[in-house]
Amino acid sequence: MNSEIQSSIIDFIKIVTNAIDNKLEITFEKEADQWRVVLNSEKVEYLLGNRGENLKSLQHLVRVLLHKKYPDDKTHFLIDINSYRRIREAKIRKYIPEIANKEVLKEGKTVILIQLSGYERKLIHSFLSDSKGLNTSSIGEGMDRKLLIMPTSEFGTSGIDEALIINLDNLEN
Repeated sequence: MNSEIQSSIIDFIKIVTNAIDNKLEITFEKEADQWRVVLNSEKVEYLLGNRGENLKSLQHLVRVLLHKKYPDDKTHFLIDINSYRRIREAKIRKYIPEIANKEVLKEGKTVILIQLSGYERKLIHSFLSDSKGLNTSSIGEGMDRKLLIMPTSEFGTSGIDEALIINLDNLEN
């Protein structure tokens, strides 16, 4: 990411967040094909919002503003506040394979994951895409969107009415 793009991202973030926290620390970390824009703040509860809603809004707003200023730029970036997303990603890496193996492959149950962001659903779909014996699917709209992990026919026949519902927030860190 060039320094002009980084400066613009910082400027956009500060415009939106200065009233909440004018001491916000912003750094950039390269991760594979994207950048993580790391924000550290003492006012994390206001910047995150309920279930990360303010973070998602900030991410969207900064992306729109950057695209308007640099329409040809294809820089991929993810905003993270006080490691909120990193902690949730670690939970996904730790618990989802375990849940998929035990509940879906061994028990033949369908698992419904609730209260995930679009990014988290995409991460899980990608994470499980090569797993034999299970399929993933997203259902619902907006805030009620859910991710299903289902056994393929040879591994089980559990329907949605018998599904195990899991909220990532309720899993230990």
